[in-house]
Amino acid sequence: MIIMTANSELVLNLLKKNYGKEFSKKELADALGISVPAVTGSINGLQKKGHVIVSREETIEVEPATETRKAKTKVVKYHTLTESGLAYDPVAEEAEKLAAKEAAKA
Repeated sequence: MIIMTANSELVLNLLKKNYGKEFSKKELADALGISVPAVTGSINGLQKKGHVIVSREETIEVEPATETRKAKTKVVKYHTLTESGLAYDPVAEEAEKLAAKEAAKA
């Protein structure tokens, strides 16, 4: 029984410790020593549950424009924990699910 992945737990705990602060996926990955795709999976799961939101987006110029082509840009999304995310306890959630399952059997 997996309550949540180790990476998701790392992401959630870092966001809880820094409640109210915005992080890009790259900033989270660098702070936790995990890959950006791992952070993306964790953020997506937490967003589905309503525990993380995209708080703002910023367009960053990656390469300047030249005479023959436009500037290359990328959109960086910043994420922050919601109040429900701050209160979220994955262990308690799993215990509730198990209790409901047992009650349904009885």
